[in-house]
Amino acid sequence: MPSKRMQELEEVSKELLKVLLSDWADNLLHRSLDKRTRVDDKLLGSQATAARLVRELTAAEETVARTLLERESELQRLLRRLRDLEQELARAREVGAELQSSDNALRRELEELREQSRRLEEEPQRDEDAVPSAAYVTQLYYKISRIDWDYETEAAQIKGVHYGPDIAQPIDIDGSRHSRCFVSDYLWSLVPTTW
Repeated sequence: MPSKRMQELEEVSKELLKVLLSDWADNLLHRSLDKRTRVDDKLLGSQATAARLVRELTAAEETVARTLLERESELQRLLRRLRDLEQELARAREVGAELQSSDNALRRELEELREQSRRLEEEPQRDEDAVPSAAYVTQLYYKISRIDWDYETEAAQIKGVHYGPDIAQPIDIDGSRHSRCFVSDYLWSLVPTTW
């Protein structure tokens, strides 16, 4: 009998062990599956976050690249404008130097003419000086007005060529059709006022 009881006890122990082992394995499997599910959820969340970060980074890179291209384009435009302004400034300086040189030459010429005029006024006038004096006055009028008169025209016709700062301009005025005031004003308008 003890052996039978022992055998029964052994069988009950085995069954109990089976039940215990099967429940423990099931619990262990459930816990493992729960851990696996949590790890998978975290992994999916991390992947979603990484994908979102990659999209945001790509969008930021595109924005930065677009801004950089716009700034580069603006810089190139400003550099071209700067070169144009520098060239324009150089040309303006050249023109200014030429005008200054021309202005200085005209001032010297005017001073020489004034000096000659003063000397001529101081000298006693003689009959033989009348012809050179008329030539001098004619030369003086030409220096001031830059008009070369055509003396072979009819009495009422006023003809000549004005050699202005830019181009030569012909003069052809019918004196009988215009007042003396108009003719005088027109001719004086041709004379430069800057010295």
